[in-house]
Amino acid sequence: MRLALALAALTATQALADESWDSDAGRIVYQTEVGDAAIFSFTHPDGAEARLVIPGLAGNYANRGTHDAYWIAQAPGSCGASLGFDGQSSTHWGRATLVFDKPDFPTSFTLLLGDCLDAPTTGLRAENRFGLPAE
Repeated sequence: MRLALALAALTATQALADESWDSDAGRIVYQTEVGDAAIFSFTHPDGAEARLVIPGLAGNYANRGTHDAYWIAQAPGSCGASLGFDGQSSTHWGRATLVFDKPDFPTSFTLLLGDCLDAPTTGLRAENRFGLPAE
């Protein structure tokens, strides 16, 4: 039993540390987990450095599908209200939908982004980098 738990923890840590993807906007990296949310860093298509917050994805490496999320950037934005995350707030944020290609790590995905409360429509394709050398 302990061995199974240790292996599960090791696999989860390995997946977190190794998950990064290439997109047209640059590298997307699985940075950390906060509560039940996975936190990815990425460059928004408008060039702003941003974080993607995906509730319910933390620790999930074998049952991925479509996930509602939100993004927030530390840049001037046009949203009528500020959104806060990790002690910072911004008016540059929006809704997102993350759609993995397959349920198991490693996998690629499509990310749809919306501004403020608008439906996510701007797409980013992210290709898995697992097993490729770090740059």
